[in-house]
Amino acid sequence: MSELKKIELSGIEQWREYDFAGRIYRIERPAAVQFREDGRTHRVIDESGVVHCVPAPGFCGCVLRWKGGVVA
Repeated sequence: MSELKKIELSGIEQWREYDFAGRIYRIERPAAVQFREDGRTHRVIDESGVVHCVPAPGFCGCVLRWKGGVVA
């Protein structure tokens, strides 16, 4: 099994949303995302330490969008 890659998001994204044909799942203040390059899911850790496991964009009809900018 491949190692998880990690991207820090703290202070970069205000929120990110996963859209499944109109069903929206929003994560406020994402701190990091972890994924395997060959994976169909990825994990988003928010600033509270909650881990959200969601399908990777392109799987299960998932579309990803986010709002950038410095989070105060």
